[in-house]
Amino acid sequence: MEHLNLSANYFGGIVPPVVAGLPALRSLILDTNQFTGAYPAAEISKLARLEELTLASNLFVPAEFAKLTKLSFLWMSDVNMTGEIPKAYSRLVNLQVIAITKNNLSGEIPAWVWRHPKLEKLYLFSCGLTGELPRKMTAVNLIELDVSSNQLTGEIPEDIGDLKNLSMLFMYTNQLAGTIPASIAMLPNLRDIRLFENKLSGELPAELGKHSPLGNLEVCNNNLSGPLPESLCTNGALYGLVVFNNNFSGQLPKS
Repeated sequence: MEHLNLSANYFGGIVPPVVAGLPALRSLILDTNQFTGAYPAAEISKLARLEELTLASNLFVPAEFAKLTKLSFLWMSDVNMTGEIPKAYSRLVNLQVIAITKNNLSGEIPAWVWRHPKLEKLYLFSCGLTGELPRKMTAVNLIELDVSSNQLTGEIPEDIGDLKNLSMLFMYTNQLAGTIPASIAMLPNLRDIRLFENKLSGELPAELGKHSPLGNLEVCNNNLSGPLPESLCTNGALYGLVVFNNNFSGQLPKS
């Protein structure tokens, strides 16, 4: 057996070790059940071919699976995970998707996350994470980035403009301050920006929407000021603009 999907059922009790005793298994999907207890980490860590592991919306606390070096998809949402994001996960060099959401974590987002060479989607929302974003981000394959609903502080780094593949940027409901870096406006694939409920100030980047197919911009409940850039309507793709509770002034951009 290569694929085992038991998701979206009402299975309960502990997960039996035999579930992970399938050496050819490439995907193991157990989310949205009522499992309890600890996962059989010793058994699953021996699944050398495993590429996809989904444990979302269960009741057990996941252990570390750093031996699964072929893992490309790691989804652990709402699994009562506590403490810091395990450093051992940095050895999962083939990860393309990391989704560790709706947990009770502490500490900062590890530096290795921002350097991961193959990472395409990073979801770390609603986890209680603290600290600042790094000044340098070299995970250049990132397409979707969601670190919303945490307790992040500091500024959005100018080097976020190096993430040329980024299409979705969610950093809302944090404590980010400072200005929105001009480099964000130069991201060629950016479609959805959600930075609302922070402490951002200054003006929006002058060329925002000019160089990308920007469809949605949500920056309400900040301390932003100045005019709304004319470039917002340049590409004709804008369908959502949410800017209330700021200090914007001037005329509305022409459609």
